Amino acid sequence: MQTGRAQEGRGWRGVGLVGAGVVTVALAGVMLTRALTGSGPAGADASPAAIEARVEAAVSAARAQTLQGRHDRAEAILRDALDRDPSSADLRIALAECLLDQDRPAEAYEQYNEAIGLTPDRAELHAAAGTVASVAGLLERAEAHYRTAQTLDPTNPKHALNLGVIERTLGKPDAARADLLRAAQLAPTLAVAWGALADLSLDENRLDMAEHYIAKALALEPDRPAWRLTHARILRRQGDPERAAVMLAALSDEQDRPDPIILRERALCLGLLGRQDEAAALYDRACQTGHPDPAVQAELLYEAALWHERLGQTARASDFAAQAADLGDPRAARLRDRLARGG
Repeated sequence: MQTGRAQEGRGWRGVGLVGAGVVTVALAGVMLTRALTGSGPAGADASPAAIEARVEAAVSAARAQTLQGRHDRAEAILRDALDRDPSSADLRIALAECLLDQDRPAEAYEQYNEAIGLTPDRAELHAAAGTVASVAGLLERAEAHYRTAQTLDPTNPKHALNLGVIERTLGKPDAARADLLRAAQLAPTLAVAWGALADLSLDENRLDMAEHYIAKALALEPDRPAWRLTHARILRRQGDPERAAVMLAALSDEQDRPDPIILRERALCLGLLGRQDEAAALYDRACQTGHPDPAVQAELLYEAALWHERLGQTARASDFAAQAADLGDPRAARLRDRLARGG
């Protein structure tokens, strides 16, 4: 998981749902919903076949509501079904996905965890729970689920990759390296494993190893911006900011809306080349483009303020510092106050 990276779509969707091929059932109202989910008087058929039919009907009905954007109705259907059949892992998974659609990852994780309690030996379910736990900020729980997934399915490179990435995030570089190498050995064409190894080596200033790994990633995916950005960072750290700046300029020009992290890296290279005005202008552009993570955006604004202060552009520096301070950056608040005092 590279810092500042753009996040991809939810790869955990669709894990383990019952009735994936069931024809979607449209609901006319609450009475039909209750008939489909099996809600009703106690003592209804509890045979495995009847339970399976109720679960399939509920999941299909909820899916129909989701497709129409009625997430609250889908949630109600699934919760009603769970009241009737609380031991259905597939209902728990369906409810988890419904909660994810509503940007409620912590609640979704609870449902995945309940599903795992019912079916503990499903590697893909642990992997899904790990991803949702990571989104919810429960990184230690994510690590535990990814480790279990790898134990249950040791030949699947995805599990080793996920584990290595989360271990790196948790500040466990040795463990991360071992698991990322395992992923790369299991799937030598898995570019993301080589790219992650390159980033990890760059973190540790092991530039030769970083260059070796990023070459493998680029050989597999030569046009992926993340690998080209990592390559440029390696070049800058190796003392070749000019080559890195040229590479990043080409990369920026290819994009209608360049990644602000790419613009920042290009600015750093230009700064090393003594092209201070151009570096500051790139920081301006990066801040205007904006980053979805407020913490990263605050860091960009703070760095832009520092560049403009170096150039003697106090008003611009104060403006950027104030914006960063508003996003909660304490360094920016101190810089804003210092500039306001004229010091």
